Amino acid sequence: MVEQIKLEIKEPLEEDSIDCHLQQLGMGSLLCRGAQQRGNDNFTNETNPAICFSCNIGKIYRDIGCDAASSDVGIRYFGNSVAYVTLDGIFCKIRRRYTTLEYCHTCTLVTAESTRQIVSDARGLFQNLNFYPAFQDLEKARLAIRDGDFDRSITHSIACLESTCRLIHDELGQKLPDDKNVTSLWKSTRRILELDSLDGENIVAPLLNSLSGVVSQIGAMRNSLSDAHGKGKYSPEVSESFSELALNTAATVATFAIRHFKKKSIALGGENKHE
Repeated sequence: MVEQIKLEIKEPLEEDSIDCHLQQLGMGSLLCRGAQQRGNDNFTNETNPAICFSCNIGKIYRDIGCDAASSDVGIRYFGNSVAYVTLDGIFCKIRRRYTTLEYCHTCTLVTAESTRQIVSDARGLFQNLNFYPAFQDLEKARLAIRDGDFDRSITHSIACLESTCRLIHDELGQKLPDDKNVTSLWKSTRRILELDSLDGENIVAPLLNSLSGVVSQIGAMRNSLSDAHGKGKYSPEVSESFSELALNTAATVATFAIRHFKKKSIALGGENKHE
């Protein structure tokens, strides 16, 4: 039986963070996406800084950096706007079972801070340049790692890089290569961005050649480890480390390409039309 947790509500100080992945803004109110609205029983999805600060789900997000925890949150307000808040347990989407705040502090399955930062930077660029298909692929890859679907994460990670290359071709009015695999897309993107002319002393070219080899290998990783081509009876077991490697690599290469696309776009248009 799932233990119901009653929150002890404490007001945050001005400098205290109240961030939580379940938060949502709506019509001037702070809402909780985990809160259940139950007819006439005074339940609401409207929350406040004190509730978010006191909630164990928010503490896991802020203290550990994990957004895999969720719960059915019950929020009720009584006289003088006093909040009565309960959590129907804490469910971990990675481990697929109920857990506790104490266990979460010892968990080794949390996505690395370096990975979160790489993803965050890439997502910001995608949003800034309206590269929404690439943004969506990256977000799917991130969520797949969070949920423990490591083979699916590899699929979406490589798709993110492919979407980036395709969008760069579209934005610059260039024809896509006949072969649409990630290796050919990257080779064509390298050409139209004129990356080999970045350095006249031939220092960058060897690095770009190595980068092309990395792109080919993560493409091969998708063919052998991801769920892109279906699963058989004896599909290989994929570890979090491999899926994280694919995500970090694809996001880093996409970030490199999109920054140079931005420079070329400005040079061709005379101004940054994406700003």
